[in-house]
Amino acid sequence: MPVSPAALVEEAAHILEEHGLYSGGDWSLERDALIAAGAQAEDLEEAYELIAAAAGDAGGRHARFLPADERDALYAEAPSAPPTVEATDGRTVTITLSAIGHDGQLAEEYARAGVEGLAALADTETCGFVVDLRGNWGGSAFPMLGAVSPLFDTSDVAGFVDRDGTHGAITVTTESATSDDGYELRFDAEVDIDTSVFDGKPVAVLQDFSTASAAEMVLAAFTGQSNVTTFGEKSNGLATGVDGFMLADGSEILLTTSRYTDRTGAVVPEPIQPDVSALTGEAPALAHDWLAGQCAAV
Repeated sequence: MPVSPAALVEEAAHILEEHGLYSGGDWSLERDALIAAGAQAEDLEEAYELIAAAAGDAGGRHARFLPADERDALYAEAPSAPPTVEATDGRTVTITLSAIGHDGQLAEEYARAGVEGLAALADTETCGFVVDLRGNWGGSAFPMLGAVSPLFDTSDVAGFVDRDGTHGAITVTTESATSDDGYELRFDAEVDIDTSVFDGKPVAVLQDFSTASAAEMVLAAFTGQSNVTTFGEKSNGLATGVDGFMLADGSEILLTTSRYTDRTGAVVPEPIQPDVSALTGEAPALAHDWLAGQCAAV
């Protein structure tokens, strides 16, 4: 049914007030001003402009408003290319994680491809691993975490904290990635995983300014792991969780609702700085030099 501009803006105002990461406390003045402006909107286009601006106020630069047609196009065109895994110099294995904007079967296939690719190439002679997050602007964190799950030294790798200080944990194994709020991605690999070929071996993580959003969750998950060193440029600085809220006309607010935390529960800084700073094109060579040094020391 048709929705008036005023009604749509009012619906959005209450969502932003209740859920926005930066609209905690008393946001009543902003809410009332938005509703008043919506009452004067002459058409949905004006309403959309008001909602988009307010979403940025309540959710920061990670928030976004999608009119119905843009929403449909975005999800239809969302990337889903699986990670690539290859043997690289110095008895190392590199896994490159691409952005993925899907849940469901495509997410399962993505995670499974990473796990099975690592299992196929890693053996007792493998020196170490490279996780390449350069150019990965994000999407869904759970398939990415699943894809590199054999490389983690714990199952409780990361989490979220909302504006009220409520924490939630993310648990990752070689079979699933789950969160405390009930989300579960299962991707049971069809091969046996020999965990001994991964245990304790060094991991070099590559990052750059295009490493954003869900890809920064992967950075967060490796934070604090003793055998990991990161190389490259600072990340984009969108280490926050986004939830989708549908409006009555089929449009959607993608609203920032939480901050990422590492395995200890500490809030992840924005942006995330590398351990070793380097131009993005120089990072792989530095990473392999570091891995070679780690191998020689064993």
